[in-house]
Amino acid sequence: MKIIRDTSEAEMILEFLKGEICSSRFCNDLTKVLEQLGFNKEIIINGNISNQEENIKRLKIMNLFRGYPDKELFKNFPKIDCWFFVELSSEDIKNIYYIDYDYWNELSNNTSSPLEAVKNIKDGKEIFGVSNQPFIDGIKCLENGKFPPVILITCNNERYLIIEGHSRMTIYGFDPSKLEGTYAYVGHCTPEKMEKYDPRMLSGESIKSKKY
Repeated sequence: MKIIRDTSEAEMILEFLKGEICSSRFCNDLTKVLEQLGFNKEIIINGNISNQEENIKRLKIMNLFRGYPDKELFKNFPKIDCWFFVELSSEDIKNIYYIDYDYWNELSNNTSSPLEAVKNIKDGKEIFGVSNQPFIDGIKCLENGKFPPVILITCNNERYLIIEGHSRMTIYGFDPSKLEGTYAYVGHCTPEKMEKYDPRMLSGESIKSKKY
């Protein structure tokens, strides 16, 4: 993992929403939030982080859509001290983990590792009746290009937790070499803050689901 430059919360939010609006799973819900607020999709698709008015609007979208910064997906979310835009390598996937969520726990045999999830997908194991076809389709898409950056957080530069991009990182798990030359947004926080959100990301802690 190579740091390219510093970045900001505003850019992270914009990229998070870009990833979700392209997702077959979340696009409809995000579109409903945009309609509720009276905002056009252009504020995401062609967003400008140098426009503070836009940044405020996108923060409102994130709050209604995902509970950012302190509810739902982001309950107990750590205060991020700094954000970086980084270049990934194939080895990085070994240290990248899913959030502690039932679907991803089951798919990864309770390891939260995309590499382990790929084994189950190859074996035809489906979780909660959810089709694995989107992963297979994603492999074909990856043959023709690269995915948008994923969003990760860490407190120790050893373990990285996926905040946005679970499906994309799973697809990379089929061929980690495809990660070479791709990018991510990485937020850094203190171990004390991470412990309240996901203690599995602390050094020495076992990577094991606690939500059963």
